[in-house]
Amino acid sequence: MLAQHANIFERLEQSLEPAVRGYEKFCRLLSAAGMAVFMLMVTLTFADVFLRYFFHNSLNGTVEATELFMVVVVFSSIAYTQWTRNHVVMDVLTASMTPRWQSIWEAVTAFWSVVVAVLCVYASIRYGQRTSSITAVLQISLKPFIYFVAFGFFTLLLTLLWDVIRAMAKTTRNSPKDAVLACFLAVVPVLVAWEFSSHRMAGMSTVTLGILGIVVMFALFLTGMPVAFALMATGFIFSGMLRGLPAAVNMYGKAMYATSASYAWAPLMFFMLMGYFCFYGDFGKDLYTCARRWLGHLRGGLAQGSVCACAAFGAVVGDVLSGSIAMSAIALPEMRNNRYDDTLAVGTLACSSTIGALIPPSTTFILYGVLAEQSIADLFMAGVFPGLICTFFFMLVIWVMVFRRPELAPRLPKEPLAVRLASLRAAFPIIALFVLVIGGIYGGMFTPTEGGGIGAAGTLILALLLRRMTWKSFMESLSSSARFITMCFTVLTGATALGAFMTLSRIPQLLAGAIASTGMPGWLTMCAIIVVLLFLGCFIPAMPLLLVCVPIFVPIAHVYDWDLIWFGVIMALMMNMAGITPPFGINLFVMKGLADVPLSVMYRSSVPFVIALAISILVVLAFPSTATWLPAALR
Repeated sequence: MLAQHANIFERLEQSLEPAVRGYEKFCRLLSAAGMAVFMLMVTLTFADVFLRYFFHNSLNGTVEATELFMVVVVFSSIAYTQWTRNHVVMDVLTASMTPRWQSIWEAVTAFWSVVVAVLCVYASIRYGQRTSSITAVLQISLKPFIYFVAFGFFTLLLTLLWDVIRAMAKTTRNSPKDAVLACFLAVVPVLVAWEFSSHRMAGMSTVTLGILGIVVMFALFLTGMPVAFALMATGFIFSGMLRGLPAAVNMYGKAMYATSASYAWAPLMFFMLMGYFCFYGDFGKDLYTCARRWLGHLRGGLAQGSVCACAAFGAVVGDVLSGSIAMSAIALPEMRNNRYDDTLAVGTLACSSTIGALIPPSTTFILYGVLAEQSIADLFMAGVFPGLICTFFFMLVIWVMVFRRPELAPRLPKEPLAVRLASLRAAFPIIALFVLVIGGIYGGMFTPTEGGGIGAAGTLILALLLRRMTWKSFMESLSSSARFITMCFTVLTGATALGAFMTLSRIPQLLAGAIASTGMPGWLTMCAIIVVLLFLGCFIPAMPLLLVCVPIFVPIAHVYDWDLIWFGVIMALMMNMAGITPPFGINLFVMKGLADVPLSVMYRSSVPFVIALAISILVVLAFPSTATWLPAALR
């Protein structure tokens, strides 16, 4: 009897397979339509800046239009992002489980995600029913766009339901008893969570509830539930306990729409698109070739050139992983062809890509700037010297390694001056575009959002003029951008829901007050923050870690009157450290897959660069002016 009931999932999987394939194609087309809207958004921003500076005229309502377009871009691709498995997952614990338990937890977390998606659809519809808001300039009703959020989550819901069916069918094939166990583990916690969210626990303070919420959030992370959905679930359950379910539903619906329709987050979208245009336009190859021509003859020259190229390419794309993937595809074959040891080559590429989080434009600084309410332009400038400091120490580490063991990197002949100058000419267009974008932002010519739009449009124009962009690569760059943007904004939405709960619990304020009352020295508190970030960075990806920790640590920074620009640089450096520190640094795992080397080699190769980054952090801690001088001097 048990086997017969369990076989329902297998029969359901087989009968739905043809319809699901058609639905997957629909989600892909919907994402493509959303990216067409994104290109319209880029064009609108570019045209507005062009008209303002060359014809002293501008388009009315561009901010409002951008916000509305952002909603369409994010929620047109949310289901497609799930199809392609691009939502952030912490599989630290589940990856070490047996295949049997992996399939069980896959079914359980898929069911939990379905429940979250149902809540998102319901909350968005309820929010749309209650609102009558229109935009101030264009007089456009927000209702259709709020309902589009609900539609986007509904497409995600259908995709997640298919994941549940497949996961349960797989579990059934292993053992019918495992399917029953998966059902029990999936349903019972949901019922318990609903009961708790419906009632305030007697005798429990808001602080205690806040701490319990953080514990539940980390527990959900470790189960392998997508990070965004874990954040949403935690925010909803504990906001319901503190304010009641009606208030939690209202907060939830508002968070779903407001996060994706926030003009403050628009630079994140634009710079991500710019990065993928650079990636598919092969501009990283120009930068690497230039660095190789000028530095290749030095001790460990190809590795030294890779550090500089990673820093330069990271400055253009603003994203660590994009830089790592691009530069690895270019530089790793070159180093292997010249008999560079893998220990040096993979360590250099995995760790040097983190410099891109410091050299502007940086997605890390955009996230921090919005959360901490700091100038993104100032943060961009603040990252320049720390980025150069990291570059210097990484290059120094390579020099020392090769000095001690010359067999790691055979020296190459020096290139003629004419060849080196030619490489500079090839790299000049993308460098000039970078200077235009960053200089324009800091010079007040345009906002970070407009700068991102100019950068994305300019990169595409350059790629077309240089014949670097085919229709296929253009579509691939849009598809990659859609998945990454949606992944980021889904996590942001979850962090917004969690942030509302953290505000209700008053943990950040009470923690800051408790630290102030103890009279603890600032340096000791900073050490404690660094230790916490180092520990959490071993388990949590950099973006969720930043979103969770900034609202907690910024009030503490206020207690000690720390410069929040300098503190943002420290946070960015710590995110970099989290990405390359064994055992779970995400850059190490990405490079392991790209280079096809054992994990032990990745761990061993990262150690010298972790030490170099630690020294860089100490320098910025000891000399805050390394981060604060340039923004102050340029004001």
